[in-house]
Amino acid sequence: MKKRLVRPTLVLVCIALVALPLFAQRAKPGGGGGGGGSTGCAIVETPRLSTPTTTAEPNSSVGVFDRVTNCATGKKRYTVTGSAASSCGQEWVFATGTLSFAGGESKNLSVAYPIAPDTCSGPVTVSISVYDGGTMLGRASATLTVQ
Repeated sequence: MKKRLVRPTLVLVCIALVALPLFAQRAKPGGGGGGGGSTGCAIVETPRLSTPTTTAEPNSSVGVFDRVTNCATGKKRYTVTGSAASSCGQEWVFATGTLSFAGGESKNLSVAYPIAPDTCSGPVTVSISVYDGGTMLGRASATLTVQ
């Protein structure tokens, strides 16, 4: 009877010891089988504005063009935000969206920034920011003068 219990018990213990590392690896984020394990990394180039003189008037639109590169090795999804801040404290978010990137992939962005009619005169900082969750990975800005 003793021999009948010892042998199956020993086999079960061996199987559990072999399988334990496999279960532990599956529990790790990004572990065991792929994709998405790399940390976020983004490069944001300086935005280019569609105005030849970098000046604009209230109640007009300015094209904002930029290039964002995923410098992580794996696939990533980033939130890209376009924002503006005037010298008198006004702030706007004029564009936001989620983009998927392959490892090392770059994407060109183009978005219109509508300048509000009540925007105060003076410099406005137009920025493109890239986030991975709540973490800002990169930001670049250009200055526009509102007359």
